[in-house]
Amino acid sequence: MDLVTTTMTQLPSSPTVTSSELNDDELVSLSTRELNRRLQSVSPDERNRLKQRRRTLKNRGYAQTCRTRRVHSHNKLQQDTEALVAEVNELKDQVSTLTVERDFYREQLENLLQTVQLLGVHEYVSVI
Repeated sequence: MDLVTTTMTQLPSSPTVTSSELNDDELVSLSTRELNRRLQSVSPDERNRLKQRRRTLKNRGYAQTCRTRRVHSHNKLQQDTEALVAEVNELKDQVSTLTVERDFYREQLENLLQTVQLLGVHEYVSVI
């Protein structure tokens, strides 16, 4: 016997399965190829039922992943929104402070211009 023949004869054949032997975790985790190998000796009705059960379980997993991802995304967006609202409030405070400061300097300028006019200085003075 050559090496290939020896190796092939020593490999165990894939076990066939009855529906009671496959739990949900195994059903989902098996590759399609391995599942098909194991279901060769099962009746067509039972095979279809198991494949449908597998599809249902996989869809549940995908749906749960989607829900989890959506919740994480929602939480992230909520945190981003709260950070942006805080930043907007800080900027509003800055605008308010700068407006008060601007008004103060504008009033100072107006007072200086009035003083200049009272003193009779006739030079070009630009008003902001």
